Amino acid sequence: MSSMVKVSVSVMMSVSALFLPSPILAAPSQEVSLGKLTIRRGACEQIRVMWQGREVAIHHSGAALDKSFIHPLWTPDHRCITYDAPADHIHHRGLCVGWPDVSGTDFWAEVNSPAGRRGRMIPREVTTDKLPDGSMAIRETNDWVRDDGTVLVKENREWRFLPPRGNLQIVDIEIALTAAVPEVIFGSDPGKPREYHGLTLRAGPFEQPRFFNSESAEGDQNCHGKPARWCALSGLQSGRPVTAAILDHPSNDSHPTRFFVLGKGMQFISSSPNFGKPKILKSGETWRLRYRVIAAGAPPRAEAWDIDSLWNEMRNENGKSKSPKEDK
Repeated sequence: MSSMVKVSVSVMMSVSALFLPSPILAAPSQEVSLGKLTIRRGACEQIRVMWQGREVAIHHSGAALDKSFIHPLWTPDHRCITYDAPADHIHHRGLCVGWPDVSGTDFWAEVNSPAGRRGRMIPREVTTDKLPDGSMAIRETNDWVRDDGTVLVKENREWRFLPPRGNLQIVDIEIALTAAVPEVIFGSDPGKPREYHGLTLRAGPFEQPRFFNSESAEGDQNCHGKPARWCALSGLQSGRPVTAAILDHPSNDSHPTRFFVLGKGMQFISSSPNFGKPKILKSGETWRLRYRVIAAGAPPRAEAWDIDSLWNEMRNENGKSKSPKEDK
């Protein structure tokens, strides 16, 4: 069997209708084993990632959506770190990529976008791949399209689900954004900066939420806008401890990034790689970004998770992607 499967070919069957973004269902499909970590594709717009029969995450994409996203994302002890389409902000889509201002087009707020400025990330291809280390990858090729049909950005994105380690689930995300017009500006309106962008996580809901970062800051206000290698949120879910974190890769040109952090009942973190400044791409230029997401349940021996060590582990790994600084 080929290691890569296009979206038109099913890898595994069935996904619960509870997670469908539209009522259209695909026909039942064949089942193929890919080892301990498997991917099930059922409905035409969902891919379910499984580990030894346990659901790890569901990836959502398709024509019915403005942007693809991951929800739910589970810890190995079955705590969900993502929150999709809450009533206060229905465009908050679990774990996703979004930008509220790309050359004046809103690739974030969906139906809440200003009139005439609603952008959509349209998937052109979605593939799945089993990697040599046992990880599973979901790869997207997306066109970022304005209301008038103009493609502003061409994107390649990879979600890589590593095999669980005890009560720790790791997801690596690689994003490559290429300008498809003479100039693209991420954050084009200096008079109205919207810093909630990039890789975003609407978490929870957690009880007793605690925000903290790599620079020993505590609390959402103290973490907001501060450069950090990582930013995390911990708390309780159904009485059990849970931790979620976004780790900023040192190859990113914004590293250490200024995370956008919002408490006030929202439990929101975004990587915000152009926080406080526009990012300009000329036609054909590519902006590459890499992150690691941590979904952790109860830590071993009742100790806290050592996120600094997890960040160092990411830094020391041999990356497959170019640093964004290699793109001219």
